Amino acid sequence: MTLQRHLKALTAAAIGVAMALPLAGTAAAQSITLRYADQFPLTHAASRLSAQPFRDLVAERSDGDVEIQLFPAEQLARAAGLLDAVRNRVADIAFVGVVYVTDRMPLTSAVELPGMFTDAVAGSAAFTDLVMNDLIEREYLPNRVRPLFTMVAPPYQLMFAQRRELNDIGDLSQLRLRAAGATGEMIAESLGAVAVRVPASDLYLALDRGTVDGAIYNPPSLFAYNIQEVLSSITTNASLGTVAFAALINEDVWQGLPEDVQAMLMEVSEEVGTAMAEQFQASMAGAYQRLDDLGITLIELSPETQAQFGESLTAVEEVWVRQMAERGQPGEEILGLFRGYLAAHGE
Repeated sequence: MTLQRHLKALTAAAIGVAMALPLAGTAAAQSITLRYADQFPLTHAASRLSAQPFRDLVAERSDGDVEIQLFPAEQLARAAGLLDAVRNRVADIAFVGVVYVTDRMPLTSAVELPGMFTDAVAGSAAFTDLVMNDLIEREYLPNRVRPLFTMVAPPYQLMFAQRRELNDIGDLSQLRLRAAGATGEMIAESLGAVAVRVPASDLYLALDRGTVDGAIYNPPSLFAYNIQEVLSSITTNASLGTVAFAALINEDVWQGLPEDVQAMLMEVSEEVGTAMAEQFQASMAGAYQRLDDLGITLIELSPETQAQFGESLTAVEEVWVRQMAERGQPGEEILGLFRGYLAAHGE
């Protein structure tokens, strides 16, 4: 189903249910504009599946009384600065990558550990449960932000500018691999590679110039930055963690909104979060087909190589738990809760 048809279906369904209440009172008498900051360009799958449908559905549900003004492609702040942007009201809402703010939301990074899930729909649903039930009071409201919707990307893969075969974990020894943040760095190093922190927007040049030999990244996200132009091969069945994102609204802004607007925003957020995870997961097959059509080698890891990966990656979780304990954080407890939510959603 196309995004346009999906949005029409969501809107049509909303008309027929009692939850989709028209705005009244204060909201109808006063238009509201909320600035939404995003790191992704409008062509990126994450924007097309989150910010843009969120904007459109809010406008439809409010009969135009609430406007979401998008600032894509780091216009208001760089990716690493989006939490500060929404905390300090440079933006009213921001789509924040947890990988960039693990110093202030350390327990949330549990969902980014490798091998936790295979399906992004179940992973995203479990992440939402963890945030709304267990972390909102601990890591979000203390930062003066409130989560609207959350998601995790499908498990990350290995991709290479030159190397075309991966028959043994030793093939990764000392290769320079792009990692998005601290968890990605631990994953790369556990595989024997050298981690290099590079933002997605700079990955094309890093691969093209040989600054890195490859990357730990998400296949559907490549095309927004034309990274496929500098790739030769990519794995199809690795499970190298993920990145987690949360659409956060400034808490003071939230408290200043009429109750009917708050209710509408949460209804839209629930729908967008679910649809985004479903569409992102579904886009994996299309991404691989497109890469195959471009002549990029698709590498399916053998069971033996997968076992090597799994054995090495157990160290990442152990290190994460130890780091949380050193910071006085209940890492093991949060991991247990997250695994429980995953099991409840079929993982």
